[in-house]
Amino acid sequence: MAVMLAFFGFLLVTALITSGYYAATAESAVAERLRAVAPGAGKARPGGKRSGPDFTWIRSVIVTIGKFGFGGDEKTLATMLAVAGIRGPNATVVFLGVRTMISFGPALAILVRQVTTGAPLLKALGLAGLAWVVGHAFCNYLLRRRARKRIAALRRSLPDVLDLMVVSLEAGLGLNATIDRVAEERSAMNDELGSEFGMVSRELREGRTREEAFRALGERNGVDDLKSLAALIIQSDRLGASMAQTLRSHADVLRTKRRQRAEEEARKLPIKMLFPLAFCILPALFAVAVGPAFIKMQVLFDALNSR
Repeated sequence: MAVMLAFFGFLLVTALITSGYYAATAESAVAERLRAVAPGAGKARPGGKRSGPDFTWIRSVIVTIGKFGFGGDEKTLATMLAVAGIRGPNATVVFLGVRTMISFGPALAILVRQVTTGAPLLKALGLAGLAWVVGHAFCNYLLRRRARKRIAALRRSLPDVLDLMVVSLEAGLGLNATIDRVAEERSAMNDELGSEFGMVSRELREGRTREEAFRALGERNGVDDLKSLAALIIQSDRLGASMAQTLRSHADVLRTKRRQRAEEEARKLPIKMLFPLAFCILPALFAVAVGPAFIKMQVLFDALNSR
């Protein structure tokens, strides 16, 4: 059994290394077309030097592993990655590759270690399965945690962004110019919402309709407030209503919701503090307050028993 497991492990590692090598050395479609049109275009210049180390082969290996991971076509995973801000043509396969290495790598190492030391097969499989589940769940937890943090950050900054849009609109700028201005100002503050408005501005310049751009803004971020904002802007644009007045009213509503969420979190604090208080703080206080009395009583009882 140990020989068979070692043989299959050797085959798996060889296949992964070979796939990574071919993926790293393969030419892209653009390079192939350029080489077909101009044979010397894809070659490096003689004496030319690279500006820095090239780590693209690592990404290629991860993408190759991710293509063989389970769930590569899951729409929910792609949506969660977009909400978390992890985007790109190979974002799904890169995440699947990393999750496969983190979950399957330790599991395989534990399995080989247990089998080679002569441990029972059932115990080895159980430990390997536990390591796989822990690695898999840990990667999913980190992804969901990043998505929740990003959603909370977008919700916090949305009322301030709407105030800036109202000021820009009342100053005489059009809606597209206002979006450009908001993207420029908020991106300078390293704000996620500023980057999203910058993406909307680029889509509008590329010829996408305003309705499609704002609907995509709400869908790719998973924030209900952004979806309602997109619907409000689309409806106001269709009806010809005052955009500044509409956004001012919506900003007041979002600011009230932000205050209510803060009050809700503040009211949850006593419940969240109950368990640390009961299990960490109160035992220490009890030991400090009652401990000397118990010591004195023990000394007194010892003195009475010795008589």
